[in-house]
Amino acid sequence: MSKLQFFTLLFLCVLVTSVAAQDPVKIKFGKITPEDRALMTAPGADSTAEAYVLYDALEVRFLQDGDGRPALKEYRHRRIKLLTEEGFSRADVQLVFNPKYSRIYSMNAVIHFPDGGSKKLSNKDFIRERYDDNRDIIKFTFPGVRVGAVIEYTYSENSESILVPSRYFFQEDIPVRYAEYHSTIPYVFNYVSLANGSSDYHINQSNTVNLNYGGVNMRHIDLLWAFKDLPAYTEQPYVNNFSDYIPQVRMQLQSVSYPGQSTQEIFSDWQKTTEEIDEWSDFGKSYRIKSNSNKVWKEMEPLLAGLSTEEEKAKVLYEFVASKIGWDGKYRWRSDNTPNKVFDAASGSSGEVSLLLLALLRQAEIESQPLLISLRDGGAPLEIYPLLTQFDHVMILATIDGKQVVLDPGSVHRPMGLPRVNALNHRGFVADPQNPRWIDVGVPTASKIVMANMVLDENGMAEVDIQSRLSSYYGFNGRQQLDEMVEDNELPLAEEIIKVYPEAEIVSHEIPESDEVSGPLTLNMKLRVPVGEGIDDYLYVQPFLFTFIDKGLADVDQRLYPVDFAYPRQERYIANITLPEGYVLDELPESQRITSEDGTIVCTFAMDDRGDNSIALNFTVTIGKTVYAPSEYLALKQIFKMIIDFQESTIVLKRSK
Repeated sequence: MSKLQFFTLLFLCVLVTSVAAQDPVKIKFGKITPEDRALMTAPGADSTAEAYVLYDALEVRFLQDGDGRPALKEYRHRRIKLLTEEGFSRADVQLVFNPKYSRIYSMNAVIHFPDGGSKKLSNKDFIRERYDDNRDIIKFTFPGVRVGAVIEYTYSENSESILVPSRYFFQEDIPVRYAEYHSTIPYVFNYVSLANGSSDYHINQSNTVNLNYGGVNMRHIDLLWAFKDLPAYTEQPYVNNFSDYIPQVRMQLQSVSYPGQSTQEIFSDWQKTTEEIDEWSDFGKSYRIKSNSNKVWKEMEPLLAGLSTEEEKAKVLYEFVASKIGWDGKYRWRSDNTPNKVFDAASGSSGEVSLLLLALLRQAEIESQPLLISLRDGGAPLEIYPLLTQFDHVMILATIDGKQVVLDPGSVHRPMGLPRVNALNHRGFVADPQNPRWIDVGVPTASKIVMANMVLDENGMAEVDIQSRLSSYYGFNGRQQLDEMVEDNELPLAEEIIKVYPEAEIVSHEIPESDEVSGPLTLNMKLRVPVGEGIDDYLYVQPFLFTFIDKGLADVDQRLYPVDFAYPRQERYIANITLPEGYVLDELPESQRITSEDGTIVCTFAMDDRGDNSIALNFTVTIGKTVYAPSEYLALKQIFKMIIDFQESTIVLKRSK
């Protein structure tokens, strides 16, 4: 399904329609009906829901500040019914904002008790604290929460920036009875709107009205969008960009057209936008101006002496930045500090670390450009309009010895060409003023090879020797686990085995010594694993030590969202199973090979009686594509189910006479 099928693009400067003439729901803060007090389930929705949104509304208005500059005022009103004790956490509310550009005020909150009576929070109940370097938080907690209580709050937020009004989601993880978005926009401001779910609106109205703006009676476009009786959204495994499928409103200012003045374009197209951000001190100038990185370059230059190839130089630069500059955990695509200052601090945001490396690559005369990224689960990138707010992170597209390589510093365990998983959102924007473009962000196949020698006793306990090799993302994840592990049961691979067999014991493990801190990981271990169960004269053995795919992939009748595996993968499990003395093979699963219609999923399952009191098992699953559309699911479900059945296969042994 294409991006255009998810979003309707509306240019508000020309849109005046009224698709559905329904009456909006209006409630008064603090007033609640007896019916809502008595309500104990979410009618027409999930009766097991922990809470129920009775009412949610966002109202957006434009005003001018004391200096005549435009500003945004947003008013929010929420009312939620707590249906179970699991929903009590929703009585702890947090509102995060940037005090440099906005403020939250006019806070009101009240809890309505199911047996009558209400309690309103006082000003001292609203606690303001510092949230991080750039943001503050207002926190408050409703007292006396109990099953059947209704919590309700309102607040206003004024923002100096009108560039991007708040993104609004109609659907939530609990049922919603009524959700409304209402805005009135002066005609001088032309917005692009990305609206999802228009065909299911309860109200979809757009009209012109005359309102005062800055002391002048001016035409406004009045938008009212509402939904009724929305079920909770459904969680499914292997989902990315979940927010794309939730009904929502998302806007960005396109241009300003004051009467008697020429139209001022804000971001008109990708070419112009790229040229503009290339001149920003916290983006293009940060890495282009050599004086911003000369100090760190002076430290680096001697390390490159004698290196002849671009790959050698890029590797030294990449590993230097990855090992010397710590990531502070914050995602940014711009840099608050110059590369020199980031080097001095030895820490920075993802944007600061990447732009530091980009500056060094350019100092070394290695062709490289910034690659802007929307993180996974934040929405698929929108390519038809230069919406800068969609970007969270920046990587580097470098041409190294004639080959394009994506660089994403931040961990010593991730080699060049292996972006962090959170950045694998399939597409990225190359912010090159000479050639701005969107590209596919491809990554190498992750490989897991596990070879096991399994010796069974008559009770089904197996002495298992494992040799494994983990590469690409499996190798990176393994090295991260080794750094963070406290106990042996947190070892890579062993942790997966213990999930399947909680009573498994790790006898010993060995990691062959290597000077490499990234790349493939070799791991050997010995375990005792109870893989069999004896019943009468039979021994039932399940020889698969770990799972290959999530069972949830085959549990649903209909897939609501694409299946997204993040990166291509191949897992191979090879086992030699020695039967216990006094037992013979009675039943062995049939070997099979299955392939998806497009050939991107291949599974080979083979079990053979070797005739020397042992069984050979060879199981390989290859998934070569990262995204499968919901329309492909019914066919894929059968393959997923077969893979799940294979990994739960049972070998039947019988006591010999």
